[in-house]
Amino acid sequence: MSRGLLLLALLALLGMLAAACEEDAGEEPPPEEAEEAEVGIAAPDDVDEGDLVRVGLLNPSTGPFAALGEDVDDGFLVYVDDAGGELAGFAVEVLVEDEANDPDVAAERAADLAEEGEIDVAVGFVNSRVAYEAASAFANAGVPLLITVAGADDLTQRDADPSVFRLSYTSSQDAMPLGAYACEELGYETVSLVALDYAFGWEAAGGFARAYTEAGCEVVDEHYVPLDEEDWVPFLQELDTDADAVWAAAAGPDAIRLLQAYEDVGVGLPLIGHGALTDEEVLAQQQALAEGVVTSLHYSAALDTPEARDFVEAFDEAHERPASRAAEAGYAAAMVIEAALAEHEHVSRARLIHALGDVDVDAPRGRLRFDAYGQAVHDVHVREVTETPEGWENTVIETFEDVSQFWGYDPEDYLAQPRYEELRGTWQGGGP
Repeated sequence: MSRGLLLLALLALLGMLAAACEEDAGEEPPPEEAEEAEVGIAAPDDVDEGDLVRVGLLNPSTGPFAALGEDVDDGFLVYVDDAGGELAGFAVEVLVEDEANDPDVAAERAADLAEEGEIDVAVGFVNSRVAYEAASAFANAGVPLLITVAGADDLTQRDADPSVFRLSYTSSQDAMPLGAYACEELGYETVSLVALDYAFGWEAAGGFARAYTEAGCEVVDEHYVPLDEEDWVPFLQELDTDADAVWAAAAGPDAIRLLQAYEDVGVGLPLIGHGALTDEEVLAQQQALAEGVVTSLHYSAALDTPEARDFVEAFDEAHERPASRAAEAGYAAAMVIEAALAEHEHVSRARLIHALGDVDVDAPRGRLRFDAYGQAVHDVHVREVTETPEGWENTVIETFEDVSQFWGYDPEDYLAQPRYEELRGTWQGGGP
């Protein structure tokens, strides 16, 4: 790693998972405990404060989304390292913190980083519930925040803040194009929905169902499963197998368990879903279980562009594992910060916030820019899992260009609708 990159890795020790898990709607399993990390920054003597940009990576290194958190951090560091340890001529100092997949821990650590003046910009959050709880700590302190994976819709909608930007989807954003596509192009007139029972699942299912039902098709039933559920079989046994297809939203270990249970139960219906379902992070384990699954997402490691190929090759060379959507988000975060710094002689939080809103870059996913609410506008790809000589991949079969978080809806009308959390369970039989 080049000398310009100063990385302070603050990793928490793994704790034991609590034995019981509440299965009521919206509840998540107790997080793994993480010891409080000691924060220390060792900037070089020969770098002036104004020539240094301090970045805080606040992603999970414990809990069910630890692999995604690791991918975000590594994607960011791959870009900075390839850039010689500098972004737009500024030396880079990186603090890596574990938010432990715990809203309270994340909020506390975010507040510490923001209020103690240790960072100029924050990059992080994978879990939507964590993001909803902790993002305000940065916003209240005027620290620009780049959300990497968490799709929590309202952080760039009803609760938008000028200092908060999101590199990934809103949970509903990447799901909506597949709603129309499944109805109009795939010809699935009825679907059964199954999704994780927290903000990501509700919002992803809501986005798909809204576009799907408004295209003239019908959701016949809905099922919601607790995060980190070990046994998906009972939930999949309840699916209406008279439907034309099943749409699903799950991520991380849950996505692996869902596909295994799907085969074990013998559902026998075409499976479509949110792109997290077959993300590269899990596809290497799913393999043939995922064959033919169709999903929608703003990224695929199989994209055949110079930017995508360069990223995939660099990440593979550095870490010898697939380049997931989370890794791309970390990589894109570094690109965005570099672009925002390009016209400035000194770093300040206020300058960064102003400049981030004007960023327009060619990321591995394709063109990336932000709307007036701080949300990424990007292409959304319909992908089908296929086996190639190089292994299993999400082969792009259709692309919707410049998809905003409001899809084809008027933003004012869209935001006047109830939150997707309130619409959970109302999509079946024609929708709300």
